[in-house]
Amino acid sequence: MLVSKDYDNRFGYWPAMGDTTVKMVSLYHASPDSLDYYLSVASGIIISGGPDINPAYYGKEEETERCGKLDLRRDSLELSMINYAMENNIPLLCICRGEQILNVANKGSLIIDVPTDFDTTVNHSTGHKHMVRIVEGTLLSEIVGYDSGIVNTSHHQAVEIIAPGFRASAYAADGLIEAIEPVRGNSHPFILGVQWHPETMIRESQSPFTVAIAEKFMEAVHATKH
Repeated sequence: MLVSKDYDNRFGYWPAMGDTTVKMVSLYHASPDSLDYYLSVASGIIISGGPDINPAYYGKEEETERCGKLDLRRDSLELSMINYAMENNIPLLCICRGEQILNVANKGSLIIDVPTDFDTTVNHSTGHKHMVRIVEGTLLSEIVGYDSGIVNTSHHQAVEIIAPGFRASAYAADGLIEAIEPVRGNSHPFILGVQWHPETMIRESQSPFTVAIAEKFMEAVHATKH
């Protein structure tokens, strides 16, 4: 299992849930040769949360000053990981920034700053929670088994124009996109991007918005395990 960054005790337990057969590897400091090797043997890839994505990747380079600190190495790394996962049918789970760069990697765009650019009364910043509405008939709907629920939130950017071949599978009450996935008919074993942080909700074990996502992702991982 490959993690783009932020490999700590949260990702050591979630999504593997104590499965000792799963080896977690953070790729952030990997050399090009190591990156190629780990991608070639990966059974699953997680793109984790983090800083803003360089807006030049989605045609808004003039908005760079409105972004937070950028990490160009991480942008390049995660775009490579996403492209490899999609081209080689590797289960792919993208969280917060991960959901955003999944959209960018597939030619979608982002809202630069939600509080400024999006008309909302929902607080999407760190330390808050809010309701999400799940779109019926999506993979996410099958996973969680509910039409709505409460999730955590920690972001100031979000999906704006959804990438071709993808669709929204969850919305906040203000209409902000909270999850994306490929449209039905895609043969890939698992691709899901969520704006919330299910890995930090592991104490809320009864919530389908954490454990159920991990379990479904791990089913796909084990099915493709090398």
